[in-house]
Amino acid sequence: MKKAIIIYLLLVSSLTAKGQLDPLYKQYQFNKMMINPAYAGIYNRFSASFISSVQWVGLEGAPVTNTLMMQSAFKEGQIGVGAILVNDRLGINNNTEIQMAASYNLSFGESKLGMGVQGGMINYSYDMDLLTLDYVDDERLYIGLDNVTQPNFGAGMMLMSENYYVGFSVPRILDVHVEDGVSTSTRYKRHYYLGAGYVHRAFFSSYYKVSGMARLVDGGKPSLDLSVSTFMEGYIWFGLNARDFKYFGFFLSMELTKNLRLGYSFELPSNSLIQSNYGTHEISIAFDAALSRGQILKKKFF
Repeated sequence: MKKAIIIYLLLVSSLTAKGQLDPLYKQYQFNKMMINPAYAGIYNRFSASFISSVQWVGLEGAPVTNTLMMQSAFKEGQIGVGAILVNDRLGINNNTEIQMAASYNLSFGESKLGMGVQGGMINYSYDMDLLTLDYVDDERLYIGLDNVTQPNFGAGMMLMSENYYVGFSVPRILDVHVEDGVSTSTRYKRHYYLGAGYVHRAFFSSYYKVSGMARLVDGGKPSLDLSVSTFMEGYIWFGLNARDFKYFGFFLSMELTKNLRLGYSFELPSNSLIQSNYGTHEISIAFDAALSRGQILKKKFF
């Protein structure tokens, strides 16, 4: 009960002060569509993937995010389209989002410049029945918070070749403000993403990758992800990552066949939170195929 109260108080304070944050993904190293619409179709293939993330396992009301993505390329990779469905739960907060993405790719030798846009709807809802309180002395606890459905859109760019990428995106451009009759609360604030990565081929099937991503929220502190990984035995990516030099973990992606990949990541905080939870876990499954003329399957590093 005490944990539920704490989660609720943190939620309400975030709505009125900082606004909601985007879900934190760990396996964007292999699928950046959730943060950049320019990624749709940049690999000339059809792809479908599902990612499930559970943060701070053992802490009641902790974030749980499920994401389903589909994308495909057309005109030999010149045009890409995609769709994203996200359900993000935190305490009493349950958000559902659907976005449609489209991109256009320009080829420069062995490199591609992708430019993408996306648009859709986001629903913010709250389940007060999840709260168990001894005393209800706040009107908002029994009246509840209004459910909100609003449109949003985003844009991004990505320059990519076989061994490097650089990308910038703002996946949700519109802030979400809500009038509750007493004051204005901010349900969401704009996020900016800047990422880059480089792959080095050492010998035979041995590859090494370094990558990083900076994230900035309007009015918030910047965040930085860094990772190093290696491609082992031709079918397993294994790597280590650090977020803000406070959270550390590992990730792996296994190529079961040329079409099917499984992924897993684990992260632990280095501060006092390590005593109250069992870390953050993320699993993924992805299917890739060449379903139409002009689509191809080749080694995928990003």
